[in-house]
Amino acid sequence: MNFLSLDVGTTCCKCQLFSEDGEILAYRSEEYPLAEREGGLYVDIAGIRTRVFGMMKELAPKGYAAVCISSFGESFVLLDKTDEVLFYPMLYTDLRGEKEAEYVRGKVGSGRLFAVTGTVPDAMYSVSKLLWIRNNCPEVYERADKLLLICDYLGYLLTGERVIDYSLAARTGVFDVHHKQFSEEILQKLGIDKALFSRPMPTGSIVGELRESVKEALGISGSCKLVLGSHDQVCATIGAGVIAGGEASDGMGTVECITAVFDNAPTDLRFGEMGYCVVPFLKDCYCTYMFNYTSNVVVNWFRRDILHGYKGEEKEQFAYLEGRDRPLTDVLMLPYFAGCATPFQDKNAKGAFLNLTKETTDLDLYRSVLEGTSFEMKLNLETAESFGIHVEEMTATGGGANSALWLQIKSDILRIPVRTLRSSEGGLCGCAMLCAVALGACSDLADARRAFVRYKDNYVPQEKYQGIYAGKYQKYRKLYQTLKEFY
Repeated sequence: MNFLSLDVGTTCCKCQLFSEDGEILAYRSEEYPLAEREGGLYVDIAGIRTRVFGMMKELAPKGYAAVCISSFGESFVLLDKTDEVLFYPMLYTDLRGEKEAEYVRGKVGSGRLFAVTGTVPDAMYSVSKLLWIRNNCPEVYERADKLLLICDYLGYLLTGERVIDYSLAARTGVFDVHHKQFSEEILQKLGIDKALFSRPMPTGSIVGELRESVKEALGISGSCKLVLGSHDQVCATIGAGVIAGGEASDGMGTVECITAVFDNAPTDLRFGEMGYCVVPFLKDCYCTYMFNYTSNVVVNWFRRDILHGYKGEEKEQFAYLEGRDRPLTDVLMLPYFAGCATPFQDKNAKGAFLNLTKETTDLDLYRSVLEGTSFEMKLNLETAESFGIHVEEMTATGGGANSALWLQIKSDILRIPVRTLRSSEGGLCGCAMLCAVALGACSDLADARRAFVRYKDNYVPQEKYQGIYAGKYQKYRKLYQTLKEFY
């Protein structure tokens, strides 16, 4: 029995075919541009549909008994009663919805919204974009019959069932994360019909059999179930083997995101106002997302635009940057090169290097980049801990997880073990684990973790750096407040 995992991003779709004992049988990846419509950029929902169905068809001869999809959140497609697309998905970064977020704040109140949905009013959430459509495209809004995020849209095409998992439903901004249903109270206050939204179900539920017409068109023989996938961050966390409170995954991509899992949801509004959300995870667990907007992108910027690709006599630049042992310096780097996310939520913040001397080298600056991004995540973990969220170990995924130096620095600074996986595609592994449990190949996710999650390297804190990094961190904590007047 094989399982097909699909991870749908804004501009790239990836898939892996897994055997039931956790072996990776095939991998595909395809990119697509954003769609230009009416002078703006949108998610190319037609391109996504084409790539997903194309990958499913290409791998159909190998056979698979289940399909599971993870996707990004917030962005949605509106359909009319005949299932024609009325409005392409807006990006979560689209500024449309800012006024509507203030409208939500006035009608519901930040405190009440956070208490129910685990979110505070913000333009990125689906509800703000929907209200923008109602205010600016009333003829479209009046014809709208279905609001579908990417994952439940694809699931609807495959099965005819409108089902969304709890974590993606939470990205709409109107989902009750405690009672696991769309909040009638909030929807009534905002004048939005609950029938627009898909039926919420737990992550990993069996949605149903693929339509016979779909199986025929894609060349799928025999039974094939759709297993309910989740938000990409949640699937990546499951695929990293994180399934219980006290654990976390660290997605070290262009943007760094730590997904921390905990048992009791914070109720303090300050938690939400710092940019942290409360998201249903598995069973009675919750998770939150801790962000740094510029993580791996700063590494690439330094390598490409500052060093201009210089790599000395080594074959690879990273061998030059990471292959030389130098004593630690006082150089500090603040990684706010595109503003800061949690916990300060300041779009105007800027990056900085401090304590430079004429003896400072390119290798010192490079190490300060790795340290600064790690200090930023330590700041987030400390902030979360003040609200009762404690992380004891972490699994790193993404491109940054390929840097042994970075991971050792991270472990030294965070003072917790950091481990890596055989493959950085944690989300695809998470989808396969959900399939294995849903179809009975594994008894539960702990059993699936033993079969599918293969750890590679493990980094533990080095005592010799404990005092040095403790001192540097105390300085780092003061940087934002000290420098913000210069932005």
